[in-house]
Amino acid sequence: MNRKLIFFDIDGTIIPEDTGVIPESTKEAIKKAKENGHLVFINTGRTFSGITQPIFDLEFNGYVCGCGTHIYFDGKKIYSSVIPKEKCIETVAILRKNKVNAFYEGDKGIYFDYSYSNPFMERAKKMLRTNGKSVEVILEDKDEVFDKCLIKFTDNDIDKKDIIMPFFEANYYCIDRGEDMWEMAQKGHSKATGIQKVCEYLGADIDDCIAIGDSTNDLDMLKAVKNSVAMGNSMESILPYCSYKTTDIKEDGIYNALVHFGII
Repeated sequence: MNRKLIFFDIDGTIIPEDTGVIPESTKEAIKKAKENGHLVFINTGRTFSGITQPIFDLEFNGYVCGCGTHIYFDGKKIYSSVIPKEKCIETVAILRKNKVNAFYEGDKGIYFDYSYSNPFMERAKKMLRTNGKSVEVILEDKDEVFDKCLIKFTDNDIDKKDIIMPFFEANYYCIDRGEDMWEMAQKGHSKATGIQKVCEYLGADIDDCIAIGDSTNDLDMLKAVKNSVAMGNSMESILPYCSYKTTDIKEDGIYNALVHFGII
């Protein structure tokens, strides 16, 4: 048997964004894939601290977190990269000064800035199922850093966007999530580099990898592999970069994709 490495996004791929409940067919598909000798990985923009228990309950072989900045395999961290402390402080300062909707993600925790009104914060807490920590921890604790941040511009932020985007473009890998939401990841890291590092660690061939996603923040990993899957509920813009489109997440999309590739 030719063992495959299968990389799954979370939101919109494993977990429906409206209900937050993992379909039973998805659970069964992942279980069968493992029983058939394949390796299954989460490959997410979320940091390890942002992965919720229902995902852990599926018992993936590994987790590529924070756009490839922290990688775990078989319970062991095999790769780690963090933003330097000075850059973390500078980032918080520019977002705070301009009062931009944002939150910060690290391997140890999720951080929110309570110094100004931030409606996006409540949405993030609900999605990640956490109240997180105050970003003051980053500013005050010499050992605490974050790995990336997520920001959301509003219609009233045009001037602010012109001010802060040059900073992020110079210092971060900026991923357009659509609707003026931006994932600010570490330069030189992505979901694609995460796959590459897993392959290097395991001595695997990237041609034996399958990537499954639904949105523009999955493009790096979808482009990196030969067999890439778009969920039926995917953004239309990712379809040209995928070799197969499966059904909707709530219509056995994951199960059908793994059947299509002979995984189960």
